[in-house]
Amino acid sequence: MAEAAERLVVGRDERRVVFLVDDEERNLVLFERALAAQSLELHRFADGQEVIDAVRGGLVPDVVVTDVMMPRLDGFSLCAMLKADPVTRMAPVILVTGLEDVRDKVRGLEAGADDFLTKPFHPTELRARVRSLVRIKSLHDELERKNALLQDEKGILEELVRERTDEMELLTIGIVAALEKANALKDSDTGLHILRVCSYSQVLAIGLGLAPEHTAKVRRYASLHDVGKVGIPDAILKKQGKLTPEEYDQMKLHTVYGFELLGLARADDIARSIALSHHEKYDGTGYPHGLARAAIPIEARIVALADVYDALTTRRCYKEAFSTDTADRIIREESGRHFDPAVVDAMLASMDSFHRVRNRYAEAGEPPVAAPAAPT
Repeated sequence: MAEAAERLVVGRDERRVVFLVDDEERNLVLFERALAAQSLELHRFADGQEVIDAVRGGLVPDVVVTDVMMPRLDGFSLCAMLKADPVTRMAPVILVTGLEDVRDKVRGLEAGADDFLTKPFHPTELRARVRSLVRIKSLHDELERKNALLQDEKGILEELVRERTDEMELLTIGIVAALEKANALKDSDTGLHILRVCSYSQVLAIGLGLAPEHTAKVRRYASLHDVGKVGIPDAILKKQGKLTPEEYDQMKLHTVYGFELLGLARADDIARSIALSHHEKYDGTGYPHGLARAAIPIEARIVALADVYDALTTRRCYKEAFSTDTADRIIREESGRHFDPAVVDAMLASMDSFHRVRNRYAEAGEPPVAAPAAPT
């Protein structure tokens, strides 16, 4: 029973490797006899250099029991080299020494020794010290193994999440494209209107210093600002004359319809904000919720100006196009009322970009917009 209690069970029938290092044969025999019943794989070495050669050859110890005073490479130097090598740095080292000077122990600790055994030693003491260090090494190896598994699992899960996210984004883009197409078929505005609003919105987002990812989303989802019009009856949507108050109330609902449609499509929150709030006004007199100032999402404040600017500068069934100078004046006058002053300032600072967008996506028969005069 006593012998069984002393056996080391390390799991999976794995035999731990113990290096025994001493230049005297009789000491190596004592080491072996003391550890013979421990289910360990014992390897004998005459000095530290033999140990280093074995490690370089691929034999890695779990514990090293080494004498201190040896030729070629002594125990202190061996310990320091093992602790400096990433392959063996976690292998505990027991220094077996007849030296009792405190300075020698300090030197051993500085070299990285994990334990000391003073000659002459009792075999039971050696077994106990080796057993303890093998257990510690086994726990460390198990921890590293589990950490490696966790890292692998984390990497696999992250890859699955990335794949799922990509699938969802592609699905959302497809649904959004379908909604855009449905909106184009329903609304009388041209596709060029959508391209201009997207481009104007991008210019404004850049001018306001939005992050690149945010700016890209503003440009992408500005195209959906009126997607809710698919829920508005043609009799109202395509009416040539002025809408009655009841019809106008019905028209206002396109913001809510768009918000709900994009929610069903699991579209980005920025897309939903644009659809819902692009008719809110900076002073709180807009719809559908009468939001004011910073309560209106910045992307909606941007698209609100881009949409109105495009409506002012292009011909509609109920009006002729205003000149860019007239449109600029109207936008300035509405700064702080309809529009966020910061967004207006971004537009005024980027008029050359606005004119390039206007010319690039001009309606058929419309004359190009002249570039602004250079300051004198």
